[in-house]
Amino acid sequence: MSVRRSVFWAFAGQIASFATMLATSIVIARLLSPREMGIYAVAFAAVGVLQVLAAFDATTYVVREKDLAQRTLDAAFTVNAALSIAVAGLTYGLSFVGAAFLGEPAVAKALQFLAFGPLMAMFEFRPSAMLQREMRFKAISMVTVGRTIVASAVSIATAYAGFSYMSLAWGYLASGAFGMIMFNVIESRHLRLRLCLDNWRAIGVFGLRMMSIAGLANLVSRLSDIILGRILGLVALGLYSRASTIANLVFQNVYGTATKVVFIQLAKDYRERGVLRDTFLRGIQMITAVMWPLLIGFAVLSRPAVYILFGEKWLAAATPLSLLLIAQFVVLAFGMNWELFVLRDETARQTRYEAIRAIVSLVLLTIGCMISMSAAAASRIVEALVGLCLYLPHMNRMAGTTSGELLSAYGQSALLTVAAVLPSALLMISYDWAASTPVPLIAGCVGLGVLLWLGMIVLLGHPLRAELVLIVNRLRGGRPAAS
Repeated sequence: MSVRRSVFWAFAGQIASFATMLATSIVIARLLSPREMGIYAVAFAAVGVLQVLAAFDATTYVVREKDLAQRTLDAAFTVNAALSIAVAGLTYGLSFVGAAFLGEPAVAKALQFLAFGPLMAMFEFRPSAMLQREMRFKAISMVTVGRTIVASAVSIATAYAGFSYMSLAWGYLASGAFGMIMFNVIESRHLRLRLCLDNWRAIGVFGLRMMSIAGLANLVSRLSDIILGRILGLVALGLYSRASTIANLVFQNVYGTATKVVFIQLAKDYRERGVLRDTFLRGIQMITAVMWPLLIGFAVLSRPAVYILFGEKWLAAATPLSLLLIAQFVVLAFGMNWELFVLRDETARQTRYEAIRAIVSLVLLTIGCMISMSAAAASRIVEALVGLCLYLPHMNRMAGTTSGELLSAYGQSALLTVAAVLPSALLMISYDWAASTPVPLIAGCVGLGVLLWLGMIVLLGHPLRAELVLIVNRLRGGRPAAS
């Protein structure tokens, strides 16, 4: 599958999933209280601490491997299965001590349900990994959308039935079961449970490096939730969890989807030509041109957005949401660093950097929690700036770009951000950032911002212009001009 078709299907699936998850979060927020959300959030955070083992990421090893033998795939499945069983067992065991530590017995029941998730994920490893390696994002998108719909339907139905915080756990399990079944139905030729330990050392070394990088980030995120819940209480955690969930929905459904496709193309370029520059630079230009305006625009409109979507009882989540979105804006300035470190086999260096970020993040968040929930969210901006200082000096070296090329890409995206966000910012200033700012005026300013963004793309001759022209020509049924 071509890169454009991969991007199309990946984003089609994520857009549908995003719309479904957003609608579900709106309904759930009106059915459950911040405290009920806090109970599930702290249980999910406890699971996340254990799922640092899941960051072993044997899938990336399968995608990256140049000559993938069947026994190597068997070995990757074996290692992944062992880790999944370990996570499930530890999660179930944690249910007996976690509730006592947090002073909330309800957490134990949620943890016992969540323990079944890793066991189901174990059986979808082979087909999902091979679908990614072969860039068959149409099938992946179909399963992703399906499991999101299943999770949403089950969560809402059980919430209406009075299952309280457990409704989210039921949705989580239903989603896992659907994904496990559908991946194996679609990719039945990889339905194979043979165990093998060939190349386990190479897989182990690679996985441990991935665990120390992605695992640290996941560990810090989950520990942060536990610390916040312990210091500020479950109600504050429920509000903060709502803010972080929405911020992550925006971030992962755009950035996460785009970089998944870009990484596979980068891996292909590196295997075949030993070059990363062109794909990396184009990826940075496209991602920041879309993501920066989206993040800052949402940050500016966070108060009316939270008020309209979730209701007045969740309005306290608006300020943390804005701060988390700004932190993500900074993170994008050193985006796709993980892909570069993996492909250049410099994950040992990245492990050290992630350890520094983890320590800084936990210390800052703990200090912030002692002040307020907003201060805890603001600590993420400082942590992102630390990451920027660590990673930015290495990006040009590994990607083969120059400082001028990278700064030019960031400069153009900054201009696009100003053009897109300015009308909404002026509106919010004129209404003193009120949550009750009229919706028609918000819609008009957002529309004007989009038009200014499009005009600036044309004026700058941005690479995104060619992609937009291609989409318009296809919609008209014409032949796209060569670019």
